[in-house]
Amino acid sequence: MEDRNNNGDNSVTRVLLQYWKPLLVVNTLFAWFVIRFDQHHLHGENALLENLQGLFLAVSAIAYFCLARYSSGDTALAYLGASLLCLSFFTREIDLELLPITEHVGFLLHGAGRTILLLGLWSLYAGMVIKHGGFKSHIQRLRGGKYLHNFTVCFLLLVVGAVFDRGLFLVDYSRLFEELAETNAYLILALPSFYELYCKYTESWRVTDPLNAKAVK
Repeated sequence: MEDRNNNGDNSVTRVLLQYWKPLLVVNTLFAWFVIRFDQHHLHGENALLENLQGLFLAVSAIAYFCLARYSSGDTALAYLGASLLCLSFFTREIDLELLPITEHVGFLLHGAGRTILLLGLWSLYAGMVIKHGGFKSHIQRLRGGKYLHNFTVCFLLLVVGAVFDRGLFLVDYSRLFEELAETNAYLILALPSFYELYCKYTESWRVTDPLNAKAVK
């Protein structure tokens, strides 16, 4: 039983290790299709890849927020921080001010308004962390989290995307590779939220502490 539970805790890791090759194949085939058939509109502004990024980020932001409501202490703060992180990326990737539904509040979602909004939200979050015990203890808990590798891989892929975006290397189709890197990054960022919610609403499993890499159900 203990082995089964430990395997459950590491299932997201196993998914990444098991399916990174198919994921690489999908990315390669997509890149080949875009280049071979000149379908560059698929990775353009507000096109397919950016819409996928927005979908991953929006759903995971909601999922992490819901998980925070069902948790407490450092775990709740970690989920809330992940939700804010997804929201921050979402407002960066999607031009929300162009949507008709946000026509009258679009100033809050881009430029200085977006910066002020996110600064306010992150300030509230920082205050919650300080009240709970401070950043040092919270970061120590985060470093032992079982999903740290997801956030690490996400960060590395975003760095790769930034390298292509800045044009640090003279590579053809850099915009395509930038968007692919970001899409994969946000998918990997979202996976823990999907898995934990799945566990939450599945009778055969229950949610474990994501800040405990050795947690046993």
